[in-house]
Amino acid sequence: MGTPMQTQMVAGPVVYKRKYALWVLVVLIIICWPAAIIYYFTREKVPVQEMQTYATPAPAQPMAYQSSPPPSYSPPPAAAPPAATPAAAPNCPRCGKPATFVPQYGRHYCYTCQQYV
Repeated sequence: MGTPMQTQMVAGPVVYKRKYALWVLVVLIIICWPAAIIYYFTREKVPVQEMQTYATPAPAQPMAYQSSPPPSYSPPPAAAPPAATPAAAPNCPRCGKPATFVPQYGRHYCYTCQQYV
């Protein structure tokens, strides 16, 4: 199993960006786009140092402080197989026609006589 990773913030390059209010720029674009262009280019540029993240290995921890391994996934138990239907359907003793097996009740039913066999 690999060692856990930590993120480390490292200062990136200095970039100069214009300091403006976005909502003002949007309103000016909607109302009068030449004014929006003038507003944007007359704003001063300010230095912005962006932070970059790097993944670094975490320092080794003593055994007492290490967390337990994550629980392993186990699939849900398989559903029980459906009850086996009898190989040959018995005939109804009253009318002699084949009866139908009804799994809900576990019995054979004659639709002609409308009775359980």
